[in-house]
Amino acid sequence: MKVYISADIEGIGCVVRREQSAPDGREYRWARKMMTEEVNAAIRGAFDGGATEVVVSDSHNVGLNLIPEELDGRAVLIMGSPRPLVMMDGIRSGYDASFLVGYHGKAGTADSNLVHIFTGRVAEVRVNGIDVGEIGISAGLAGYFGVPVALVTGDDQAVAEASRLLPGVGAVEVKKAIGAYAARCFLPERTRTLIYEGARQAMTRRGSWPLFRVEAPVELCMRFTTASAVDRVLRMPGTERVDGCTVRFAARDFLEAFKAFNTMADLVELVTYI
Repeated sequence: MKVYISADIEGIGCVVRREQSAPDGREYRWARKMMTEEVNAAIRGAFDGGATEVVVSDSHNVGLNLIPEELDGRAVLIMGSPRPLVMMDGIRSGYDASFLVGYHGKAGTADSNLVHIFTGRVAEVRVNGIDVGEIGISAGLAGYFGVPVALVTGDDQAVAEASRLLPGVGAVEVKKAIGAYAARCFLPERTRTLIYEGARQAMTRRGSWPLFRVEAPVELCMRFTTASAVDRVLRMPGTERVDGCTVRFAARDFLEAFKAFNTMADLVELVTYI
């Protein structure tokens, strides 16, 4: 049984501020060690639950966060960027299940740590009217390739978001957020135990893993934090302004919608003054 793990850092236990999640932050070296150990817990749980192969995608920032020499040697690591499918690159190769480890809530979520959607300039993303963040986008890409999501880990609001979007998904809460930049955190040893048990138990529920498939065609709507962001993304063919801060794109399917989303998210980051 093949398992794909996409790992982010903002939803790792005890990671609550940018000083930990940003590569230039004073606590980043410690945070990447915490991220590596939580991913290791998920890998162990997957193998002990019956997995025969585990591939891990380092999915934060430019994909250079997990510490390779400290990662469980049975796994294969995808790292670096750019990658065509970003946080879910490699998912098209065919897997039985996917885990989203260390994920965070969507932009605008109250009482959730370090929320955003790829960039701080993206305020909202909807696909066929469904409001999604990085959990939904990653689940949608997995679903496009027929891969269900078996496990999501993160803070209390992130796992609640996952449970609403993916009924029945295995969910492991590693902290309770207090606003955007603080939380009541389970200590690392307990967090790793919870993730290990959550992963192992999730593997036993094969047949009930939720598949998030967005039916084609797909209407992608993106709301940005500024009207000038829309001025910039309207350079992309197929985009249409809905209002001052919102753009619409008609896609053939979810994969094309994701590519459009990713391109627009990159476009608004090209300059600092918008």
